[in-house]
Amino acid sequence: MIKIRIAMLLLVGVLIGAAIAWAAEQPTVVTMKNKQGEVFFHHEEHLVAVNDCTDCHHMGIEAGGCRGCHGVDREVPRLKHAFHRQCRNCHIKNGGPTECDTCHDVSKKTRAAK
Repeated sequence: MIKIRIAMLLLVGVLIGAAIAWAAEQPTVVTMKNKQGEVFFHHEEHLVAVNDCTDCHHMGIEAGGCRGCHGVDREVPRLKHAFHRQCRNCHIKNGGPTECDTCHDVSKKTRAAK
């Protein structure tokens, strides 16, 4: 019985430690260069609005960044179209802003998206 309690306490400790480590790794703001103005994505604000990470990271975080497929693989939408479809549709569904300048900082336009 004591061994089971010790094992449960260890498991709880590992889970708490993993959760703390995971939370510490999350970016606060992700900046995306864009021809129409840099997009500053406030990661922490969006975390409270979604069910889990796959709401945005549809292939899972382990799959890497969006640019690994979008804009490379012709079978998937280009990055711009994927972001606009996913982000705008979520904002429409959940009452978020949909005006261009709420995401794009037009004072920081670039000649080419990087």
